[in-house]
Amino acid sequence: MYLVHVYLRSHQRGGVLPDWTAAAVARCGAEVDGFEHVSVHRAPASAPTVGIFLRASSLEEAEAAAESLWRRTCAAQPLLRGWELRSAEVPLIAPEYLSWHAE
Repeated sequence: MYLVHVYLRSHQRGGVLPDWTAAAVARCGAEVDGFEHVSVHRAPASAPTVGIFLRASSLEEAEAAAESLWRRTCAAQPLLRGWELRSAEVPLIAPEYLSWHAE
C-alpha cells in the first residue's frame, strides 16, 4: 500500500479547499482498483495536500493512479478545477525516523 500526497497550489480565486473534497475523491475512488482511503489537509490554504492511500504494484503506478484520480475528481466537481496540481508523490521517510519508530 502506498500513501501518495497530491500537492495543490492555491485556487486561482483564493479561498480554501472545500470541506467536501475528501468525500468527492472517495466517490471517484470507488471506481479505481486499489483505492483504499483519502485524507485532506486543507491548511495552509495556499498549498493544501490530498493524501490518497492506494494498493499498487509500484511506486510509479501509485503516483500515476493518484494523479489520475485527482483529475477525475476535478472533472466531476467543477469547483475543484481551480486548484492547480503541483505534484503527486509518495513522501519519503527519513531513515532516522524508521530506526526510532521501530523500537
